[in-house]
Amino acid sequence: MQFTLKSVAILAATIGMAKAICPGFNYGIADLGGGPPGSWRVYDDSCNPVLTVITDNPCTQGSFSCSPSPITFTGLHLNGQNYACRGDPRSGSCDGHGIQVCCRNDGN
Repeated sequence: MQFTLKSVAILAATIGMAKAICPGFNYGIADLGGGPPGSWRVYDDSCNPVLTVITDNPCTQGSFSCSPSPITFTGLHLNGQNYACRGDPRSGSCDGHGIQVCCRNDGN
């Protein structure tokens, strides 16, 4: 019985160490701070960085769509695909950077 309990404890600890953001979404976007210019990073749902954008205005750079003021990211354009973005309370963080919005493929 002790072996089984120990195995369960190790498995639970290992699962807890896995990085994951934005459940049900493909990507998350984080503001890396700094600037000017500013920098933003797109992570996949396993916290792997897939794109870093360094610019004064991310809304005119071509990778993101933005809302009117107060400005938030509403879309991500990556590898010929469009993703709809929105805030999510379960967004999480990657590499110490909080995820601002989560993005999911909208079929386009």
